[in-house]
Amino acid sequence: MHMDIGGITLKIKQIIADVADLDVEEIADDATFLDDLELDSLALLEIGVDVDYEFKLGVSEDRLSKLRSIPETVGLVTEILSQKAVA
Repeated sequence: MHMDIGGITLKIKQIIADVADLDVEEIADDATFLDDLELDSLALLEIGVDVDYEFKLGVSEDRLSKLRSIPETVGLVTEILSQKAVA
C-alpha cells in the first residue's frame, strides 16, 4: 500500500477528527495534540491505536504514546511504511 505524505496526513487528521469529535478542516497539518487540539491521554491512546490499525504498523503502544503532533505521527507512519516496502 503506497500513500503520499498528503494522503497519510489527511488519514491521520480523519482519525483525530473521529476520536476527538472535531472537523478535519479545523485541524492544522502541523497541530500538536496537547496545545493545539487539547486532547487528553485517553484520546491520544485511541488515536495511536487507530493509526496503528489503519496503517497496519505493528508499533508498541509505548512508542505511539510518545507522539506529540501530526508531523511526528506522519513521520512515524512514513518511516514504518517505507521500511515495510523495502522488506
